[in-house]
Amino acid sequence: MKTIFKTAIYVSVLLAASSCVLDDIDTQITDEQALAMAHLECDALESYTVTAEQPRTVHFRITSNTPWSITVPEEADWLTVSPLSSDVSSLSSDISVKADANTEFVDREVVITVKARDIDTKYNVTVKQTRTGQLEVAPVEGEFEKTGQTLPFTITANNAWTVSAADEWLTFDKTSGDSEGIPTSVTVQATAAANPAIVRKTTVTVTSGDLTETFEAVQNGETLEFVTTEEAPAVDRKGGELLLDVNATLDWKVECESEWFTAEKVGNQVKVTAPWNNAFAPRKTTLLLKPTAEGLEGVSSSAEVTQAINFSFEGNCEVLEDGSVKISSGAKSRVNLLDQYSYLDMTLTFGEKNFKASGQLWVQGKVGEVNIYNQLSIDGNQRIRTDGNIYIDGAQTSCYASGTFSPKLTADNLNAMETYHYKTAPQAADETHWDMLFEINGSQIKSQSGYNPFYYNPGELSDYWFGFSSATTDGTWYIIKTCDIK
Repeated sequence: MKTIFKTAIYVSVLLAASSCVLDDIDTQITDEQALAMAHLECDALESYTVTAEQPRTVHFRITSNTPWSITVPEEADWLTVSPLSSDVSSLSSDISVKADANTEFVDREVVITVKARDIDTKYNVTVKQTRTGQLEVAPVEGEFEKTGQTLPFTITANNAWTVSAADEWLTFDKTSGDSEGIPTSVTVQATAAANPAIVRKTTVTVTSGDLTETFEAVQNGETLEFVTTEEAPAVDRKGGELLLDVNATLDWKVECESEWFTAEKVGNQVKVTAPWNNAFAPRKTTLLLKPTAEGLEGVSSSAEVTQAINFSFEGNCEVLEDGSVKISSGAKSRVNLLDQYSYLDMTLTFGEKNFKASGQLWVQGKVGEVNIYNQLSIDGNQRIRTDGNIYIDGAQTSCYASGTFSPKLTADNLNAMETYHYKTAPQAADETHWDMLFEINGSQIKSQSGYNPFYYNPGELSDYWFGFSSATTDGTWYIIKTCDIK
């Protein structure tokens, strides 16, 4: 029993002693221990380089558990660092470093230092800024001879530079250089190869850092060109001719890619001729000047000539790529002639057609009080006609005359139509009367005579149109390729 009691007392003493030791460890931290626990991290690179003009902003991050600061030398007043020290509420921060534009002709650099309290470790970050660039170019004076020639030009720069030409025919005795910060002028010799063709031009580009200068180099050659004008060349829509001036130092010829236009050489000009434009889209062609001598394949000049249309459109009229027009039902779809006429001699040439039960194809005009028709409605009237009044010696007189088609034309008849010809003309023996004529595919459908409304309305002309007189819903449509007026 005595042995057990002594052992219990011994264990109690040991536990009490251990409790006192643990209390001392939990509550006592030495200065050395605190220093060992402090840390500072910075993800900045050792060095950054920014440009003289529009320098980029440098960013890095500081992570710490103790206050820190950034030191910037006083002489680096061109550099702004933010923030310069830690915030009480946050010991970690994103840092921005912004340089002012460098307007000096020398590079500059500065070392900024990141350090923290109670920590010996520090970070040195170098910021370098390139010098401002200087680039001046004195271009080649004059033009290179067509036989080939070397001419100088001058580059003044304080940084490395390069020079190049947009075309291979112009080369340089030196294509790069470096002035190492000191503005230096260098003479470059530019050599143009012999030019077997017309006058040519190229762009010379000199680059130094962010700076670029260009100039145009010109070499003489054979001259063969159209003389440009303020207005684009165009033949009148009603037909006619156009003269284009040519500047040439050699004998030449002209080619025309379109059969609609003709072109011929007349002295130092090109004469372009075209008839009345019978298509429903503008016509155009390219004229090409070429030397008559062999071995000058590179010498040529071109010009585009156009011709406007003679029509306007209403309703469902679609001008197709080939210059034809598709006229569809559903509205008063019609083609108007831009010019006015008295007597009309008109031929329509058709492409595809889809005439149905209510299909229409009218030609209509008016002079004074007289309406002039070639009235063709499959489910209505089919006649060549005039109605209204004229005045003979001051007395009102009816100008009515009408000839009905017999037999009536059907949709099948019109779907087989290739040409439609409508003509009015004064009678040779008596101009107070006229004849009206309608033909399909060269075969006469109807002719009609009557008073000549233009004789009794002297000096007056008529607007004319062809197509639908009224809207229909039967789905009729037809394509007219050309309209010729004589």
